[in-house]
Amino acid sequence: MKIIIKEEKDFFREAASEIAQVIRKKTSAKIGLSTGRTTKGVHAALVKLHEEEKFDCSGITVFGIDEITNMSRDCKASCYYILLHEVVEPLGIPLANFIMPDPMAEDPQKECRKFQQKVLADGGADFIFLGLGENGHLGFNQPGTPFGQTAWLSWMDDSLNERLRRENNIPDEVKMGGLTLGIKDFMQCPHLVIAANGENKKESVARMIEGPVTEAVPASILQLHPDCKVILDEAAAGGLKVTV
Repeated sequence: MKIIIKEEKDFFREAASEIAQVIRKKTSAKIGLSTGRTTKGVHAALVKLHEEEKFDCSGITVFGIDEITNMSRDCKASCYYILLHEVVEPLGIPLANFIMPDPMAEDPQKECRKFQQKVLADGGADFIFLGLGENGHLGFNQPGTPFGQTAWLSWMDDSLNERLRRENNIPDEVKMGGLTLGIKDFMQCPHLVIAANGENKKESVARMIEGPVTEAVPASILQLHPDCKVILDEAAAGGLKVTV
């Protein structure tokens, strides 16, 4: 792992520059992105970089690493909606180059396999940008997920489930889960960046970087990835015993 610690004011631009660098280097790159409170700021910084530097995004392919089942793509909480409006449209990426699983698929497990095949096609992903979950999850791979897991239908932690229902008026009878690439899929990608900011992430950051590699902390497996960069702000790095 290469660890970069930035002041809060520089964090989002530093993280966004990692994505921009991949696009500049390979204009046909296949890039995986995630959604969440950290990545929202990263995506905004990426759009600003694009406005300033005008690098061409028309040939890249973007895929979201996960999606919520039984959530319409018109819902503002859906990963499709978020990536479409935060990244795909602002950067001028053709819709044909935007890969997402179908949240309304009748057979979610089959949809996971189809989604994985699309991601793996034509040489697979060149780069994946991840956000670190407060409990150490990657995508919807929650603590306890086997490291050998490939794309699958995962469960959603209770706090996220409750927040999504409350903020989007989703009734209890609508069953939500996570269509997600698995941890093995992430580890097979040649280049990864994971970002975390805020004091609420400092414990999971410390466990990811300095703790044992354990399925109880899915992100800890990234210690074993040959090309993984960790970008932190000072608050998120506050729990580390050794800083760089």
